[in-house]
Amino acid sequence: MKIIKTLLACALLTTAFVLFCNFWIIGETKDRISMDTRELVGAEIGIVFGTSNKLIGGADNPFFYNRVNTAAQLIKSGKVEKLLLSGSRDSIYYNEAEMMKAALIDLGVSQNRLILDDNGDRTLESLARMRDVYGVESCVVVTQQYHAYRCLFLADHLGISAECLAAKTPEIVEHKKAILRELFARTKAVIDILMIYPEKSKN
Repeated sequence: MKIIKTLLACALLTTAFVLFCNFWIIGETKDRISMDTRELVGAEIGIVFGTSNKLIGGADNPFFYNRVNTAAQLIKSGKVEKLLLSGSRDSIYYNEAEMMKAALIDLGVSQNRLILDDNGDRTLESLARMRDVYGVESCVVVTQQYHAYRCLFLADHLGISAECLAAKTPEIVEHKKAILRELFARTKAVIDILMIYPEKSKN
């Protein structure tokens, strides 16, 4: 019986911590997420977070194409001068930054306005590299709204001034696993900033 009570208490504490992290992150960042470029202050650089251009079954990934279309809209609006494309590279056959570059060129974005970073395996790494490698201190983030909260939270704690132009989120019913994973990713973000990577924060 004591073991059951202990497990129940741990479960309740874990749930409370997850909820706390999510409310904290969303509360701190929700006012800096826009759907319209006219609402943005703007910056020299926009950062686009990578994902695969294909789903597991081979169909086009709407997360990818919505981000790319939004990034093209952002640079054509004049709110940023260049786009930093940050994503994972598993091999010569899989490179998210190159995928975004090809798609953006197809949308009429000039290649000389694109910066490729193929070492962005995680959101935190992408933002830290943007600051430490490329010297960026302010940016416009391009990603879906559910992911934007975490991006802006991490940027804040890395000393980067950021706002977001949100790409359209695909139907939640069809992609509920990705949305649910983000609940725990936000919790991980708090742990990363406050415990594992405190040296990356300027606060």
